[in-house]
Amino acid sequence: MAEIISREWGTTLSQNPIDILASCHRNDQLQLDRMIMKRVPMLPHASFVHVHDIGPNGSALLKYVQSVSQRVQERGSPGYRPRLHFDVYGTTGDLFPDNEQLATFLNELHQCAWPYELLIESPIIAPSKSDQIHRLVDLRNRLRCRAIRTQIVADEWCNTLDDIRQFADAGAVDYVQIKMPDLGSIHNAIDAVLYCQAKGIGCCLGGSANETDISARVTAHVALATRPDFLLSKPGIGADEGLMILTNEMLRASALAGKSRANRL
Repeated sequence: MAEIISREWGTTLSQNPIDILASCHRNDQLQLDRMIMKRVPMLPHASFVHVHDIGPNGSALLKYVQSVSQRVQERGSPGYRPRLHFDVYGTTGDLFPDNEQLATFLNELHQCAWPYELLIESPIIAPSKSDQIHRLVDLRNRLRCRAIRTQIVADEWCNTLDDIRQFADAGAVDYVQIKMPDLGSIHNAIDAVLYCQAKGIGCCLGGSANETDISARVTAHVALATRPDFLLSKPGIGADEGLMILTNEMLRASALAGKSRANRL
């Protein structure tokens, strides 16, 4: 499938697996350690769904981000430098409705994540898509003006191909999550990745932990053909099944594509 997509859309097939964001619950230390030992490129997703989850003034989130950074440094093998990603479901925006204060807090999070890159998904969830884009544009501009290196990821209100185009056109975020089941077709997912790349916006080829192994393997082929910045591990949550299915399928597809190229020479 990857070879067909590459041929039909005129893309260059990746010869290496695309980075994967592995997910675990924030209280699952065992799964976090397994991710670190497997040297996953990105971790741990670790959702914070309610404002009380992040603690007074965000103290619980700050502490958790710092603990993950320290754990990687303690348990990771030499040269392992994953990107740290956390999904906060708009809780930071609820706690800090003023974007200047929110930018300050995101800078504190970045310091806690040091020496690793930090991505925060859904720092804000606004009442409407237009409000969401407007607030994220303002937040991203403030982060840039203050040279704060925390990167933001859009999820909520960014569901369809048209939504993704609007977020990308506005330059609202550093990355958008492209949820393949929500887009309704494989070709829409392909077009979404290529559109983001054309606009200079990063993207995660994602979806849901509730997907099947079949849809995960399809995602792997789309990824090899379009080269998104990273994938969301699926199906399931953890450091094993989803990570293994996506990685193995990308390695298998790359090997078969390499053999096809060799046979044509």
